[in-house]
Amino acid sequence: MSLSSYWPSSEERAFFEREGYLVVEDALSPAQVDRLLAAIDRCGGDQESESAHYYNRLNILGRDDAFVELVDNPAVLGKVSGFLGWNIWVNHTHYNVRPPDASEENYRYDWHVDGGVFSTDLQFQAPMTAIKVGFYLTDLREPQRGQTYILPRSHIGERSWRDEYKKFTPPPKDAVALKVKPGSAVLFQQRTLHSQGSPNLSGTIRKTIFVQWAYRWLYPVDAMTLGDLETRTQEPIRRQMLGLDRKRPDGILSSRYYPNPEDLPLKNRLIQEVGIQRMCELGPAATRHLTQFLDFKV
Repeated sequence: MSLSSYWPSSEERAFFEREGYLVVEDALSPAQVDRLLAAIDRCGGDQESESAHYYNRLNILGRDDAFVELVDNPAVLGKVSGFLGWNIWVNHTHYNVRPPDASEENYRYDWHVDGGVFSTDLQFQAPMTAIKVGFYLTDLREPQRGQTYILPRSHIGERSWRDEYKKFTPPPKDAVALKVKPGSAVLFQQRTLHSQGSPNLSGTIRKTIFVQWAYRWLYPVDAMTLGDLETRTQEPIRRQMLGLDRKRPDGILSSRYYPNPEDLPLKNRLIQEVGIQRMCELGPAATRHLTQFLDFKV
């Protein structure tokens, strides 16, 4: 389906910019959910955490082709490119498995923002440079199923959240539990404060896959091991999302910082399917760029 069908509406854009997150229902079909659940079961956890109560596995794209299908999922890529633009790729992936907890006593929520030292090295409020997307594969519509909590509007303004939210701090009243159905995707800015999870007092094992889209000039967060995907992947947009850049001769500036049209097949597709006028909704920088290249070849 065309990316135009998934371009953010004005209401979605306003909500995402104001609240710092957005829920996209039915981003995955039931068949896709089943394939991804089976892939997690095949891959399991890392050796050191295989027997642990909870485990989180990084760097998953090269482990199973079912995970690769997420990087150009139209329902999500349409939204992400509508918020970040076209010079993007996937620079981080992981999944986690959260079995039922014995109790909620002394639960470790692990409040955090994404990006590591990116949010601390800068001497000013970090801008949005990445969007993390959680693909939720289990039914979380009932309470106490290990839901992620998000603190809306926590991305706005200067805030020393580390002083207020410790690892064991329970969710405040204004935090939102992501009570979503299987196949939902939740987009949140890398600077939006959220928990790693919450007590799972149900009989359900919560399974979630996380994929982060970022500007191509941002370094990968994990090893991004792709195995033979470089030789097997032919679709241009998927290659862009995987960071399989066209080779440039020595002495030529990096395509991550100075891309040519052929380096950005996503831009070509957006121009064809979304159109320059709607793409200008990204903001003034996009408008200045796009109106200079109205003869951009497609």
